Amino acid sequence: MKNPLLVGAQQARRVWWRVSRPFSLGALALVVDGEGRVLLVELTYRRGWYLPGGGVHRKEPLEETLMRELREEVGVDPTASPRLHGTFSNFSEGKSDYIVVFVVEQWERRPVRSFEIEDSRFFAPDELPEDASGSARRRIAEYAAGTTGVHGPW
Repeated sequence: MKNPLLVGAQQARRVWWRVSRPFSLGALALVVDGEGRVLLVELTYRRGWYLPGGGVHRKEPLEETLMRELREEVGVDPTASPRLHGTFSNFSEGKSDYIVVFVVEQWERRPVRSFEIEDSRFFAPDELPEDASGSARRRIAEYAAGTTGVHGPW
């Protein structure tokens, strides 16, 4: 069940974006397990499944953002440096949104509970949930095809 307060806050944030036209930078991960499955998260404030990650704080390096978000949201601690998959842009919600996607293939996981995450599961690239986001589908397809260093629209 979606949290109505978080849903309302997300809607208010989108209205603000249309008015203020902000710039945002995010770091997301393709967390891959030993069977080649990719971790997706179901958010408490939005329908569908997405790659884990989040926004970069002021003066925070991208890799630190990625590590923080993975730890907080899904309890994943990379045990090797993440590999850059690509950089992408999204202008559809009234803001200049730039997303950097990393591949995390070596990691450890511990149980964690996040108010932002309804559920998290691993999915095979060819068995994604019906409501997986289009951007998650595209990034997972690129990874499965061995395409890296892609730069373009989200």
